[in-house]
Amino acid sequence: MTTNVRTLCRFARVWPAVCRAAALLLAVHGEQARMWEIRWQANRATVPDSGSLTWVLTLDGYRLAGGHLPGLGDAKAGGRS
Repeated sequence: MTTNVRTLCRFARVWPAVCRAAALLLAVHGEQARMWEIRWQANRATVPDSGSLTWVLTLDGYRLAGGHLPGLGDAKAGGRS
C-alpha cells in the first residue's frame, strides 16, 4: 500500500480536530452522567426500616415510603404477638 505526501499532510491537519472532538464528547458525556447521578441521588426518599407508611418530602414533592405490612412481633401495628 503506497501513501503519498498529500494524504499524510491531510491526515496531519485533520487529526488534531478529531482529537479535540473526541475530548469534547468525552467531557459532555461525563457532565451528563454526573447530572443524572446527582438528580437520582437528590430524588431518593429515605425509607424507614420499620414502621407504617409515611409521606416523605423529596425535591419532587411528597412520596410514600415505608412498609405496608406490620411486623410479626409488632402488637401496636396489628401484628401477631
